[in-house]
Amino acid sequence: MTEQPKLRTAAGFSLVELMMVVLLLLIVVGALFSQIDRAQVRYRVEGQKLDLTQQEREFIDQFTRDLHQAGFPTMAVYGNQYDLNRKYTAAGVWSISDTELHMEGDVDGDGVVKSVVYSYFDGTGWSGPGANPCPCLRRSSNPKQDNTAPSSQPVGTYFTEVENIIPINTQPIFAAYDAGGNQISINPTVTDPNVLKTIKTVRITVTTQGKTKDSDVHKDIQVTMTGMARLVNN
Repeated sequence: MTEQPKLRTAAGFSLVELMMVVLLLLIVVGALFSQIDRAQVRYRVEGQKLDLTQQEREFIDQFTRDLHQAGFPTMAVYGNQYDLNRKYTAAGVWSISDTELHMEGDVDGDGVVKSVVYSYFDGTGWSGPGANPCPCLRRSSNPKQDNTAPSSQPVGTYFTEVENIIPINTQPIFAAYDAGGNQISINPTVTDPNVLKTIKTVRITVTTQGKTKDSDVHKDIQVTMTGMARLVNN
């Protein structure tokens, strides 16, 4: 008699072993997707910060250019034949407070004196389309009208603005300093020419807030930027 060959049985994975493999895969995949989700959150947060920084930088750069031209051309340029109520001359900064600044100057270099106003708007009464983007810091510019005092110049109806400013009770927007770097009180509003002529430098501080929170650290997205501008013609 011949012997029958023995059949070999292949050893497979047990149910417990398969469940352990699936569990390990779930842990690895879960950790991977968690990191991807966190990376997406950081991308959105940094994108908002970049947008806020860009709008603040452009606004402060404009503010610096305006202040450098404030008060030009002076009455002396025309041999003092025109006073500060004429459209040919600029009164410079003629009113300033913690939240508002009024000035005159040939800010565009086109030979036309402009009446420029920087003002804080809390959004009350805003009636534009979509969500209210304020509190805002606005800038308007209007050609100076002849034979009109600076305080009676019309405010421009078109604005450039920094949106989503944090409430102003946390910090003033504007601060003024004399030639020695000493801070000059501008609260309440200063319009006295004797005080205004002592102002040599104006600081602007803007803090904007993103529309969503940073879900990674559970805080508001905020960006603060400060600029200093010297009053060359003051």
